[in-house]
Amino acid sequence: MTPPSTPGDLPGTPPPDHLAATVPVPAGAVLEAHGVQHAYRRTVALRGVDLRVDAGEVVAVTGPSGCGKSTLLHAAAGLLVPQAGTVTLLGRDLARLTEDERALLRRREVGIVLQFGQLVPELTAVDNVALPLLLDGHPADGARRLALDWLERCGAEDVAATMPSDMSGGEAQRVAVARALVTGPSVVFADEPTGSLDTLAGRQVLGLLVAAVRERGASLVIVTHDNTVAARSDREVRLVDGTVASEAVLR
Repeated sequence: MTPPSTPGDLPGTPPPDHLAATVPVPAGAVLEAHGVQHAYRRTVALRGVDLRVDAGEVVAVTGPSGCGKSTLLHAAAGLLVPQAGTVTLLGRDLARLTEDERALLRRREVGIVLQFGQLVPELTAVDNVALPLLLDGHPADGARRLALDWLERCGAEDVAATMPSDMSGGEAQRVAVARALVTGPSVVFADEPTGSLDTLAGRQVLGLLVAAVRERGASLVIVTHDNTVAARSDREVRLVDGTVASEAVLR
């Protein structure tokens, strides 16, 4: 299938700036984390974690519950600022950006898929997918056309006019994947994206996510406790008690 047009192709798109939505996928590392530490009150989640992700690489972050996987992903995506260490995402030191600048970076260059989709309950599927484009000032008609393209590509065109409360778990996750990919991101972060789905739906959602990312040549960081999910990756990074216990090249 021919990939849908990118946001930069929409009529009336604002001119690019230092955080432009449509950017070439960078060569080399898209993510470099060094000595990342973070704690929640007395619970230490990360104890000096290092992580590098290269352009076009699919990396699975695995480990037991409570080992710091989700905290690492949230720090890598700029959803939280770690208490120590540095995170450089797409050439930008996240600690040096304001909260608004980090949000703009995520909206334009980063895709995020969470375990339960986190769709806006008051919006239909197509409006959920179009939301990042609309927030960035793209014309409504063009944003909705691109959203419909991605819903079709993700096998969710049948629920375009459906509210999240009326979707199955698999349908909601397909919509969430479409929303994460609609801006043409250079890197996608996925936190247990199949954790709430049955086996068949989980495999389908994982397959379309990995295929779409690989087709673009973008990077994917996927947090999972599922060995089947990890096996689809290029490399596995295993955390135990907030530290990197092992790394393995899978492909």
